[in-house]
Amino acid sequence: MKITHTHRFSAGVDDVWTMLTSQEFGHARAEAMGTEAHDVDVDAREDGSRAVTLRADVPASSIPSEARGLVGRDLAVTYTEVWEPPTGDDRVGTFAVEIAGAPGHVSGAIGLTPDGAATELLATGDVTAHVPLFGAMIERAVAGAVQKALTAQLESADAWLAR
Repeated sequence: MKITHTHRFSAGVDDVWTMLTSQEFGHARAEAMGTEAHDVDVDAREDGSRAVTLRADVPASSIPSEARGLVGRDLAVTYTEVWEPPTGDDRVGTFAVEIAGAPGHVSGAIGLTPDGAATELLATGDVTAHVPLFGAMIERAVAGAVQKALTAQLESADAWLAR
């Protein structure tokens, strides 16, 4: 199942990218999703690329009830963004969501594009679940949960940038 999410920040690309790749904002992301990050790792590499990994336990109540029987009480979620070295004005990278013990994952591309003094974010990806008979239902549930989490994280990002 395909997902697409867009967002407009009232800040420049450099400020948005710095925020998204900071350890402090990683903890704010987890809090926005109603959980606490166990671990936020930011790997700032010599070539200018950055990898951000967030590990958190998310309550199973964050996904639709019909999918809860396939997972435990809490979901051990690992979210990773890998940003390429900055070239020009845009920032591009990839993202992945892995849920331990769940029969699927999410992966895709993420980008930041300047628009005057603002920044446009575009995230596109694929949700896959390899479960006979129930795969499509799980994909819909996970896609909805990812969209909800992205919305919460980006609202938190707006507040972060406004402080």
